[in-house]
Amino acid sequence: MGTKVDQVYHALRDDIVAGKAAQGTALDEAALAESFGVSRTPVREALRLLQSEGLLVAGARRQLFVVDLSDRHRREVAILREALEGSAAEEACSQWQPADLDNLRLLILKQRRAAKDDDADTFLTLDERFHRELAEVARMPTLSTLLGHLGAFVRLARIGVPTGSAHMFSLAGEHDRLVDLLEQRDAAALRTALGQHIHNTGSRPGA
Repeated sequence: MGTKVDQVYHALRDDIVAGKAAQGTALDEAALAESFGVSRTPVREALRLLQSEGLLVAGARRQLFVVDLSDRHRREVAILREALEGSAAEEACSQWQPADLDNLRLLILKQRRAAKDDDADTFLTLDERFHRELAEVARMPTLSTLLGHLGAFVRLARIGVPTGSAHMFSLAGEHDRLVDLLEQRDAAALRTALGQHIHNTGSRPGA
C-alpha cells in the first residue's frame, strides 16, 4: 500500500499527467488533506516531492500550481527527448536481442489495432511504452531513469493535441521504420529518424 505520503503523491501525480488536475490549477493543501482523509503533513510532503520534479510551481502567497507548459517548455521537452532517446537508440543498436525486436513489433501491432478502433488513449499509452522499451534495449539504467522522469512532461505536452486515426497510423508506421533501423544496427540513421519522429508527434493533416 505504501505510506500516506506515497499514496497522496502517486494519486496527485496521476491526476496531473492525465490532465485531471488542469495545468495552471492552484492546489489547496487543506482541501486535499480533507479529500484524502489524511492530515496536512503527508499532503505537504507529497506536494514538496511534486514541486521538486517540476510538476508544481510556486506562485504568490506560497501557493502551488500545476505547471502550465509554455511553447518554449514543450520545445525543451522535445529537445531533451531527442538527446536522451537518441543516445539510448544508438547504444541499443549494439545491444539488442531477437526478443527485443519481437516485443517492439508486438507493441506496434497493438498500436495499429488501437488506431483502427480510433482509441487514442490506448494508442498513446502504447506509444509511451514503445519509446520506453526502445530505450531500455540499450541496457542503460541511469538513462532509463532520466527518461522516466521526463515522461511526465511528455504526457503533459500531449494534453489537448488531437490524435485521430490517420495520425496514429502514421506514428505506427514510423515506429516500424525505427525498429527496421534498429534491426539493421544502423545507429546514425536510427538516431536521425528518431529525432524527426519525436518532433512529428504533434497534430498532422488528417489527424
